[in-house]
Amino acid sequence: MSSSKYLPFIKEVYKAMSKVDNFQRVANKCRVVNVEEGRCVVEFEVAEEHENPHGTLHGGLTATLVDIVTTSALLATERGHPGVSTDLGVSYLAAAKTGETVVVDAKVLKMGKTLAFTTADLYRKSDNTMIATGRHTKAFPAGMTGGKKTK
Repeated sequence: MSSSKYLPFIKEVYKAMSKVDNFQRVANKCRVVNVEEGRCVVEFEVAEEHENPHGTLHGGLTATLVDIVTTSALLATERGHPGVSTDLGVSYLAAAKTGETVVVDAKVLKMGKTLAFTTADLYRKSDNTMIATGRHTKAFPAGMTGGKKTK
């Protein structure tokens, strides 16, 4: 586990998300395992409630994990702003079955004044098979820095 200065904050973010009654509650199944500047790694155990009709991890939930964990990587920066999504894409490479642990490794590739580009790789912990890779672009609205409105 990382000793990053961002680790306690990111753990609190996941704790708060696990208590909400909206779509982000899926974060209650995530365990934060590493946080570094611009990077967040979580583990997620696939349960029946996460299955598609074929008994494997649902693609929509995979996209949600890309969204949540790449945003966490953005929060683990000096800017500390989640931004707003402008684009999210996922390539599905293999399946993860119920009971399997999925590792989500998200990184900030580049962060500029108005846009940030992030990526997330999802793989099965048991054999390191990559199951999906995602790209997520976030914008920082004019007048917003660090979550505080400016003049």
